[in-house]
Amino acid sequence: MLPPRLFHVSDEGPFTTMSPRPSPPGTPYEGREWVWAVDETRLPNYLLPRDCPRVCWATPPAPHALLSSPAARVIVVEHGWLPRLRQASLNVHHLDPANFTLLDATAGYWVSEQTARVREVTEVDDCLTALGRHDVEVRLTASLWPYVDAVVAAGGEFSAIRMRNARPRQTVGDSVR
Repeated sequence: MLPPRLFHVSDEGPFTTMSPRPSPPGTPYEGREWVWAVDETRLPNYLLPRDCPRVCWATPPAPHALLSSPAARVIVVEHGWLPRLRQASLNVHHLDPANFTLLDATAGYWVSEQTARVREVTEVDDCLTALGRHDVEVRLTASLWPYVDAVVAAGGEFSAIRMRNARPRQTVGDSVR
């Protein structure tokens, strides 16, 4: 069954088609050539600059107070990324879902080995405004690691994206600068 809407967010483009590209090194799919897409539910997780580290989750009743919110989703970003969030230039490509298959239901990832036709492109020039339109609470923090620990402990659906670009986890005795 195909999803009603699939998207590819890029800081490049806009494009009229998306061609398969090699999956990133160091991933389980390294070398596989795919067009990657995300479903509409997880689209907000990608309305940020590509390299921005973030922790994202949906907000059903949460057992941990750190995870609670009246918003539908929460995305936590380090303070240092705020200027880039406000000045990002992203293109949200709405893709024709033909030829896509579900790769990861939890992450909402869909892939195609064939070129995908772009149905429409929407430009995002302010990530915070775009996320607000999707009922996302954006939290700024010095460290993402307390949120990673909380969502792992809660056992809910979450994404920790581009964590290799996050500030290092602090050890006892370290101070956040």
